[in-house]
Amino acid sequence: MRAKVLFVWHMHQPFYYDPVMKEMPLPWVRLHGIRGYNDLPYMADRFPQVRTTLNFVPSLLDQMELLSSGKVRDSYHELTLSEASSLSLEERVFLLRNFFSCPFESMIKPYPRYAALWARVYGQPAHSPDQWQKMASGMTAQDFLDLQVWFNLTWFGYAARKNHPEIDEWIRKGSRFSEEDKKGVLELQMRIVSGLVPLYRRLHDAGRIEISTSPYFHPILPLLISSRFARRPRPELSLPEEFSWPEDARDQLKRALEKQESLWGKPISGVWPSEGSVCPELIEMGSTMGIAWMASDEDVLKNSRPSDKWRDLSPYQTYRIESLSGSPRLIFRDRGLSDRIGFLYARYNGTEAALDLISNMERIEQAANRGDHPAVIPIILDGENPWESYPDGGYLFLNSLFERLEHHPRLQAVTVTEAIQEVPAKPLAEISSGSWINHDFNIWIGHHEDNKAWNYLGKTRKFLDEELRKGVHSEETIEDALREMYAAEGSDWFWWFGEDFETVQSADFDRLFRVHQQNVYRLLGKDVPLYLHEPVQVGGPDISANQPVDYVQPVIDGLVTHYYEWTGAGMFDAVRTQGSMFLGDPLIQKLYYGFDSERFYLRIDLDPGLLVAETEGQMVTVRLHNREEMEWQLPLRSGALDVPATGRTPDTKVLWACKKVGELALYLKDLGLLPGEWFYLTVELSNGQSLLDQCPRGRALPVRVPDERFAQSVWRV
Repeated sequence: MRAKVLFVWHMHQPFYYDPVMKEMPLPWVRLHGIRGYNDLPYMADRFPQVRTTLNFVPSLLDQMELLSSGKVRDSYHELTLSEASSLSLEERVFLLRNFFSCPFESMIKPYPRYAALWARVYGQPAHSPDQWQKMASGMTAQDFLDLQVWFNLTWFGYAARKNHPEIDEWIRKGSRFSEEDKKGVLELQMRIVSGLVPLYRRLHDAGRIEISTSPYFHPILPLLISSRFARRPRPELSLPEEFSWPEDARDQLKRALEKQESLWGKPISGVWPSEGSVCPELIEMGSTMGIAWMASDEDVLKNSRPSDKWRDLSPYQTYRIESLSGSPRLIFRDRGLSDRIGFLYARYNGTEAALDLISNMERIEQAANRGDHPAVIPIILDGENPWESYPDGGYLFLNSLFERLEHHPRLQAVTVTEAIQEVPAKPLAEISSGSWINHDFNIWIGHHEDNKAWNYLGKTRKFLDEELRKGVHSEETIEDALREMYAAEGSDWFWWFGEDFETVQSADFDRLFRVHQQNVYRLLGKDVPLYLHEPVQVGGPDISANQPVDYVQPVIDGLVTHYYEWTGAGMFDAVRTQGSMFLGDPLIQKLYYGFDSERFYLRIDLDPGLLVAETEGQMVTVRLHNREEMEWQLPLRSGALDVPATGRTPDTKVLWACKKVGELALYLKDLGLLPGEWFYLTVELSNGQSLLDQCPRGRALPVRVPDERFAQSVWRV
């Protein structure tokens, strides 16, 4: 009996679309749509005997349909449409910073003109805002036109290139593109994206592929059921306030099944839970919904409780929970083989990589095949991200692999549903709680940024529940608000919080996470809470600021008492270095900050016009982030007063004065801050529920508490 090779390609993007503003700020649905989302079905069509499973997140399919309708274009598409000769300086800088967003070795270096443009921009030290503008001003309209074309051209995958010879004609042209060339590239992209869902339907109807699903907006379902489940694999983990909405987990799964059935005309039977995240409660939920199979990672299996009847926990078998009537069949990905495709084979010759994978599968088949039934070899991984790093988008590797699998005497590539119909299930006493990454949930919860985000989410979900109970909103409004809530529950936002992963677009993901929650309030006719205007992330790229070099002891009177009062303090100049999160000159112009041996001091220089007349309701909010978040809301009126902190902090008070400037002081011991520790500072100006300014914009200012070395370095006369 031939071993059953189960390829499950997971297709997924965050939900970029903002239905209130009708915007899609990032281009990745479109660009992956002309590459991995198009290439894999092309291979499935070429090799009908190699049957695979394509796993689609429904919110990705929604975005494909939106783009196909022509009603929505992502912002990168819009900017590409702009004539290069008419680009503003700000738009030129945006192109330079964002239109090289692809791997250099595989997608830039092979194309001389694109590589030359890259070298002009990135072949020198990091740029300040002034340097970016100077560089953008020194490049020609033709430079920017070529950059617009190349960023879009390099994303075409091998399926597009084989089906559309004009792509190779543009590549051969290489430079001095015309506006007509650019228009042609974009029109072809949209034709390909519009044809994706019909392509999947044709292959599905023909039995070439199986289609499975993930929950609708790609949430980590165990954490929706209860965020406390994160402590099952990691008991020591620091957690936010409990988030427990099992009805959301069920609805995200139910809606996913309904979406897939409506698209393909028949029910689907399989689920890849987001990031392979499972728990016993989720498997039980799946059993009540008629799900035939679910999948996770082999490390989750290793940590599960075996049945007394079958104690051999091998990933090359299928399982069911023995005490659960109607248990879905469970399969567990071979981590080593899956990761070879995802992270290793891009460095191999494609044919050699295929032979290596075949050899490894043959070894598994020989060791795992039982006399009474064949082994299963589950290979589950992203369907889009690996191929960016392959020099040919993975064509030679997949073509060589599928050629060998078509008639292999010991290996047979089949869909998961085909396999579970032939291979009997082994009993499993209980599945462990965890994901494919380190068999835990630490990527999405536990870091102080993750926990802050979960607290935001919990507040929004409680607000939504209260509004739904009032019974005053229309069904359409409720549906729109629920979709935005579910979009905010997606795993992608939490992926980029914390220190595990970095991207130049982290601020966009942070903003989208909050935008979906803001929309819940807007759709229900309520003011957006101020905290949802504050970025979750408190780190990020270095902020141009001077750190303190000496102790300070200012008089807290709201005045610059004398010239040397703040000498030695750190300083952040918002007028000179502020980002483009908001338009207009900053109202918070400078921050000075420093210490003596007992206290932290902060001076806030505001636009002088704000202090001429004391406007009722105007507040300055100071936030400090360390192990906990501390917050003070300070009225813009003259005088010094004690202001208690808000949030999950001990009772602390701050001395505050505001006349010509704002000045405050607080004791370090009240904050629990230790010498040498870093904390992060943000200052906001608001009027009621309207955010007027934030400093720094979109980020937080890192500040270090002086330690013994700082004290020793201070020179005294």
